[in-house]
Formats: sequence, structure tokens, C-alpha cells
Amino acid sequence: MSTLRVLHLNDCAFVGQNLVEAAGRAGHRWDYLDPQHTFPRVAAGATSPTRIENVRTLARLATRVRRADVLHVHFATTVRRLRPSVIPDRPYFLHLHGTDIRSLWAAPETHDDIQRCIDGASHVYYSTPDNRENAEKAFPGAEYMPIFVDANSLPRWEPAPKRYVAFTSRWEGVKGLDDMLALARRLRAALPADVELQGLDWGPGADAARAAGVQLVPKMAHGEFLGWLAGASTAVGQATSILAVSEIEAMGIGVPLAALAEHLPGPDGAPLPIRMGAPGALVEAIVSDLADPIAASLELGSRAWVLREHTADRQVPRLLTAYRSVVAGAGSN
Repeated sequence: MSTLRVLHLNDCAFVGQNLVEAAGRAGHRWDYLDPQHTFPRVAAGATSPTRIENVRTLARLATRVRRADVLHVHFATTVRRLRPSVIPDRPYFLHLHGTDIRSLWAAPETHDDIQRCIDGASHVYYSTPDNRENAEKAFPGAEYMPIFVDANSLPRWEPAPKRYVAFTSRWEGVKGLDDMLALARRLRAALPADVELQGLDWGPGADAARAAGVQLVPKMAHGEFLGWLAGASTAVGQATSILAVSEIEAMGIGVPLAALAEHLPGPDGAPLPIRMGAPGALVEAIVSDLADPIAASLELGSRAWVLREHTADRQVPRLLTAYRSVVAGAGSN
């Protein structure tokens, strides 16, 4: 097949968008339907979409699916969008992004529905290594595909004259809230007054973060968020075993990253190029890195690692091979 028509449906953490843009750089024209156009719009103050909006969204979805040979669906519950009879039947790849396989699949009340979404897939990918056990149990042969950043969108790292440490994650239990708060309190006590702790005003623990000495900044558009990361002297990630996109973006910019909890290895199987350790040792490392952030960044080598392991271009040939195999098999049936 000379031209394979691929539709990436929905998205999480810009994974689909990055894959489609990488395919474009390789000369392939894949289609992309973002979350705002995959699901019906709900007007301000309303609790559900109007009937007209539902019909409009289904019509758009049916048109785009009809043009595709194969679908790459992001997040398990998105498969429900393919169930109405007006949507043409197409083989689909399912990309599990976290909550769908970590929480919804594991919960008794939603397990069966998520498993049906998984069972219908031609193949399954999962985005973070901590979900390997669940993903492989739900779909034997499920493959890990790292989350991506768009290297072209990352701004130049220019630490602000007034130094600050950026907490990259929202303040929530699933991000290791209690440990992040404890680290914030230790850092505030250890750092000079002219070094600020900054974090997003986002999550149920935001007020507790403020009480711990973190200056909260409003949630912002993605470009502004990257600019905020690029002004930090160092950064602190979530206190879990994995890296999220915001941490990888900070690393890709060049900001030295520190995080509590023992982290799983990266896609290359090697330890992550970040500061890890017990709270006391981590505070010492952050204080040391603040004295010379540029030297710390060069020592860690995180930017080069991100550009090598967490960009989408290297995944396009892998996906094309898988897509073509499935479409060829469907055509022979």
C-alpha cells in the first residue's frame, strides 16, 4: 500500500499530535482529531452537550473515520466514540495513557467496559513503564511507547535573575503529594530567602503547597508553561516512580530535575539523568545545583537524553510497519 490513511483520534499529553507531526516530517500525511473535536462541546453552565452538538460531533467523527484505513485511538474510553452505528468500522490501535489502565481498568465497576475497549484493538501501546503489568495482563503483547516532547517547541533555557525552583506537577495524591509537600518545607528552610519555590495553582493540595512556602502561579497555556519552566534554575518533579510530560519538558529544556522516590529506568534501560535520593540528600543536591545550574545541567546531560529517548520521529517507522500489517490482514479477510 503506497499511501496509508491513518487517523489519530483524541490525545493525551500531545502524544498523538507529536506522532502526526513526526510522520509529516517523514513525508506521511496522517490525520488528527484533537480532544476538542473528538467529543461534543458542553456549553458553559451546562452539564451535558445539546442534541445538535452530539449530532454535529458524530457527523464529524464519521467523516474522518470513513477517510481512514486504520485508527490510532488515545485513551481507552475514547473507543466508546466508535460504537454508534453511524461510525464506519475500522481496525484500531489503542494507546493507554495512564488513568485508563492504572485506575479504570483496575476498578471493578469500570473494568469490564475498559477490557472490552482493549479487546477490540488490533494492538495496544502503553505510555509509562509503571503500567506494564496491567497493560500486559489486559492485552498480552502490549508494547511500551514513551511519552514525547516536541523538541522544536522547547524554549531556550534562560534562568531568571531572581532564582526560583519550579515544582512541575499538580498537587495531588497520585503525584506523591505528601512527599512533595515535605520536600517543599525542607527546601524552604534550607534555601536563602531570595530563592523562590514556585508551583502551579492546580490540584486539591494547592493550598497546602502555599502553606509549605510555595508561591503558586496560575495554570497557563502550554507555551506559557514552557516559558515558566525555562526561567527556572532547577526543577522538582512528582514523587512517584515515573516521569510525566512536564518533567521531561523541563529536562529537554536543560533544567536540572530532582525527584523523590526511586524511579523506573528510562526507555534505554539506564537510570534516569535526574537527582534522586532520600529527602535530606535531595535537598543538598538541589542547593548545590542552584549554585551553578549550568554545570549541573551539563553533568546530568538530560537535554541530550530527552532528544534521544523522548521524541516521536523514531517511532514512525515502527508504527507504519504495524499499521500496514493490520490493514493488509484486514484486506485479505
